[in-house]
Amino acid sequence: MDYDVVIIGTGPSGLFAAANIKNKKVLIIEKNDEIGKKFLISGSGQCNLTHYEDIKQFITHYGERKNYVKKQLFRFTNYDTINYFQKYGMNFIIDKNGKYFPKTKKSKDILNILINIIKGNNYTIKTSEKVKSIKKEKDFIIKTNKSEYKSKMVIIATGGKSYPNLGTNGDGYEFAKKFGHNIITPKPALTNIKIKNFDMQELSGTSFKNAKIKISDKKQNINDLLITHQGFSGPCILDFSRYLNENQKIKISFINLKNKELFKEDINKKIKKSNDNLFSILKEYELTKRFIDYIENKIKINPKQKSHNIDKRTKDKITDFLIDHEYTIDELGNFDNAMVTNGGIDTKEINPKNMESKIIKNLYFAGEVIDVDGDTGGYNIQYAFSTAWVISEYLNSLN
Repeated sequence: MDYDVVIIGTGPSGLFAAANIKNKKVLIIEKNDEIGKKFLISGSGQCNLTHYEDIKQFITHYGERKNYVKKQLFRFTNYDTINYFQKYGMNFIIDKNGKYFPKTKKSKDILNILINIIKGNNYTIKTSEKVKSIKKEKDFIIKTNKSEYKSKMVIIATGGKSYPNLGTNGDGYEFAKKFGHNIITPKPALTNIKIKNFDMQELSGTSFKNAKIKISDKKQNINDLLITHQGFSGPCILDFSRYLNENQKIKISFINLKNKELFKEDINKKIKKSNDNLFSILKEYELTKRFIDYIENKIKINPKQKSHNIDKRTKDKITDFLIDHEYTIDELGNFDNAMVTNGGIDTKEINPKNMESKIIKNLYFAGEVIDVDGDTGGYNIQYAFSTAWVISEYLNSLN
C-alpha cells in the first residue's frame, strides 16, 4: 500500500508529528500492542510536559547541544506547547520547580488529545507491527513482520534505548546506520550513579539542597542531591549523568560553597560567634542530624565537644568530607532505569531547519533517537514536540 508519509514510533515525537501533518496520506507504525506506552509513564504517569522558563534559558538545558536545539525550540517553544493543548481544552498547573503538568496529572489525557486529532485526520495506525527493514528505491520500502508499505517520506521517531521493556531498544539507530548515518554511542542519561566502596548506605534517603558535583572547574552542576543505597541520585546527578562514565572520579560538595578555603573561613566565623557543639554549627548548613552523626562517627569527634575546642586537623577532615569529596563511579544506572538516552544519530547529519537527513532525501528524525538529551523537568518531551513540529511544518509546505 502506498503512503505519503510513514511514521515509525508512537512516542511524543511520533504522535505529535502525526497530529500536525495535514492533507497527506499517513501511516503510523507501532511495535507494541498499544500506542504511547512510554508517553504514559512520563513524569511518573503525571506527564511533566515542559517547563516554565524563558526560551533563551530553556535552551541551556541540553548540555553541549544548545546551538543545535535552539533552531527547533525557537520555532516551537514551551509556551507554544501549552497554548497548543489549551486549545483542546487542557488546563495546566505549574509546580514549585517550574514544571508544567496537566491539571488532571494524567499522561493519558495528553495522549488522548493527540490520538483524537490523528483519528480526526483519518490517518492509519498499525499496532503490534515491527518494522524489519527500510530501503530507499525511488520511494521508501518499509517491511514489517506483517506487511510491506511504500512511502514517499519516512519519519523515524523510535526513541532511544531507555526503558527497553516498553519497546525502545535502539531500532531507529539501526535503520539510520544502514542509510550511512553515524551513531554516537548511546548510554543511559538522567540516571543515578553507583559508587565504588560506598559506605553511606545507612544515610539512604538523605537529601541536600544545592549540592555540587564536578569533574573539572568548567564541568559542574549545582542542584538537589540524594543519597541512595549504592551511591547518589537527585537532579544534581541526573542532569549531569550525560558527562559521567564508569571508573571516573568525581567530586561532591554537600554544601554549596565555592571551595574548601571559603568553607574554612565560614565555619571559623560560626565557631567564633558560638559556644555550641559541632552539631549545632553544622546544622546551620541545613544538614540532617543523621548526616551530622555520620560525620562525627566517621572522623571520630566527640559530639559533646565544644566547637571552639576542635583542632585544625579535625576541621580539615570535616572540610575534606563536606567539600569536593572525591568518589569513584562504579557504574551508571542502566537503560532500565535511565529516563532518556545520551547519544544517538549524529546531529551533524541532520538538517536543523527541517530535521531531514543530510544523507538520504525525505528521511526525517524526531525526538530521542537524535543525539540530544535534556535535563529532567520536561525538557525532553518539549524537544520531542519541537522536532516533530518542525518536520510537520516543513511537510505541510510541500505540494
